[in-house]
Amino acid sequence: MKKSLDTDLNKNFKGGFNKKIEKCNFIRLFLAAAAASAFLSACSSSGSPANSSSQAAPGAASGGVTVTEKDGYKYVSAQDAVDAAKKSDVHVIDVREWKEYSKGRLQNSLWNPIFPLEDESLTQSLKKYAQDNLNDGKDIYIICNSGQRGAQKATGVFKDAGIDESKIFTVEGGAKALSGIKDAFTTSRIDEGIDWKYTDGKDVLELKDAQIVDVRDPQTYADGHLEGSLNASLKEFDDTAAQTAFYEFSKSKLDPQKPVYLLCYSGNKCAKTGISILKDAGFNTDNVFIIKDGAKDKDISAAFVK
Repeated sequence: MKKSLDTDLNKNFKGGFNKKIEKCNFIRLFLAAAAASAFLSACSSSGSPANSSSQAAPGAASGGVTVTEKDGYKYVSAQDAVDAAKKSDVHVIDVREWKEYSKGRLQNSLWNPIFPLEDESLTQSLKKYAQDNLNDGKDIYIICNSGQRGAQKATGVFKDAGIDESKIFTVEGGAKALSGIKDAFTTSRIDEGIDWKYTDGKDVLELKDAQIVDVRDPQTYADGHLEGSLNASLKEFDDTAAQTAFYEFSKSKLDPQKPVYLLCYSGNKCAKTGISILKDAGFNTDNVFIIKDGAKDKDISAAFVK
């Protein structure tokens, strides 16, 4: 009788103990599953869904810029382009025609036109420009009229030039979108991120057949100028017409293979504007110099002729 009772008690004890173990194991499994679910949920909510068309994924623009993809092209916002142009780690290139570009441009933007689109010489020119200037691993933001045909063609040209496709972006809405941002476009060129080169007037006077451009107004030039210098006024340095006239002058009258020396009133705004325009015209800015202090330099003014 006692043995039977002991056996029953032992069975009850073991059964209860086993049930407690099973219950503990179940709780452990439940907690583990809950933790895994929370982890996956957090991972999912921390980024954009995998099928989103707007995401900062590997290969997207640098600097945390949001990129939108559509029909095989990548887009950045107009505001992001404005911000990028203020830095030196992105190439912002404008491919509009000069008559549109000269009316207003992003400060520090580069210019090489693709319009008219049917002009094959422009395609080849842009391709060479890209190979020479843009294939350095930096992102490229393309500005055209509306962010459509011009940018799409430029994208193809850049790819043909060997540029990594992941580095090529279109500014969404193009110039139309940029014009809607206050003070985004400007005609001033005096604050460009160019490494301005200066030279002393006496050194220029010692040069033979130097390519000197006097950017003062015609009357002041007539009153006294350096012998052999050419006159192309930039007195109204932020005026579109004056800049256009200087651009056309540089293309027809100057040799881009020879150094250019710019003489203005004091060696500042007019000369800097001239260098920026010469850059657009294809001149190497390392080969363009501002005559220090301009016409105020005593050696320069002493050498003036009428």
